[in-house]
Amino acid sequence: MVEPPRPVSVVSVVALNDLHLQLDFDDGLSRTVDVTPYVQGPHYKQVRLSEKFFKTAHVESGAVLWDNGAMLDADLLRYGPPKPPKAEKPKVALPAKLAKHVAKAKPKAKPAKAAPVKAKPVKAKPVKAKAKAPAKKVAKAVMPVKKAKPAAKPVKAKAAVKPVKKAAKKKK
Repeated sequence: MVEPPRPVSVVSVVALNDLHLQLDFDDGLSRTVDVTPYVQGPHYKQVRLSEKFFKTAHVESGAVLWDNGAMLDADLLRYGPPKPPKAEKPKVALPAKLAKHVAKAKPKAKPAKAAPVKAKPVKAKPVKAKAKAPAKKVAKAVMPVKKAKPAAKPVKAKAAVKPVKKAAKKKK
């Protein structure tokens, strides 16, 4: 939480319409403040609902006070509400298998950067254009690729031979 630069006090207050207060502070600042966000609790119900009661605001001990005891602090009216502290992300326990993978995925310490090396400027050498061969010569130079013959022809499976039954010789 950021502390205000210095504590201030309200010197005078004038209640305007629509929950607005015209305030003068001891540091010389004069401003109109919409107090709607500051009068939301049950203690401020009468202040919110009755314009006649809202206009009974007065200064007491450097703060704005109403007849029912509801009070608004001068620092709140001068500097606004304090900024909430940044919430820390809750740490969630991971299963052991997943925790190993997450630990591996985290980057290690960054390696130290090496001192920059100054490169010497290199002069570019002019490139000489080579004469291109005529298209006909190029076409002759490229030989068509012949398909390679298979090393051995695959052997076709022969039809299954059925054993021939020999006719049984009749015995005489």
